[in-house]
Amino acid sequence: MMAKQWSGMVGLLALALTACGGGSGGSTPGTVSGNAGGSSSVPVNSISVSGQAPSTEEQKILDDVNAARATAHDCGGAHFAATTALTWNAQLAAAARSHSDDMAHNGYREATAQEPEAPHIGADGSTPQQRITATGYAWQTSGENVAAGYTVGGSNDVVVAWLASPGHCSNIMNPKFREIGVGYVAYKGAKYNSFFTQDFGSK
Repeated sequence: MMAKQWSGMVGLLALALTACGGGSGGSTPGTVSGNAGGSSSVPVNSISVSGQAPSTEEQKILDDVNAARATAHDCGGAHFAATTALTWNAQLAAAARSHSDDMAHNGYREATAQEPEAPHIGADGSTPQQRITATGYAWQTSGENVAAGYTVGGSNDVVVAWLASPGHCSNIMNPKFREIGVGYVAYKGAKYNSFFTQDFGSK
């Protein structure tokens, strides 16, 4: 039996980047910080998987990610060859939408040097691994990118920003991932008007 691997969590807020999976730093605009993904003992209720076809925005993000994976990329100091396209997975989408909705309605947690993974922790204390598991997805390898304040397309495109950040880019280009779910929530009542989560996995 293969041991489960967590490739890392990567957050992205407005123009402040927070990468989980290597290095350390602050949460000021343009900086990248990181920490290895972990697990906690917080119980997470099961997450409903019904009705998880991609929205127009989520489909565009999936298409842009697969276009990126079709060509080689340098993600910081790591080189990634072109790799296979990701397929949409309703369970990963449910986990991603759950977290995007949480960020929109309960507040996006800013990363700090003490808590670089803060954007990935739910209001209930849940980790990405717990949310993915709560959908019933039996992952062997998984990862997460998050963002807030970006757009789908245009000059402030979220996928372009993710690809410009080494940690996010590495998750997008990781050949171990086979499936993806994307959660996009627009919420005008929050500090940031748009919230994105990408959950990656392979079984």
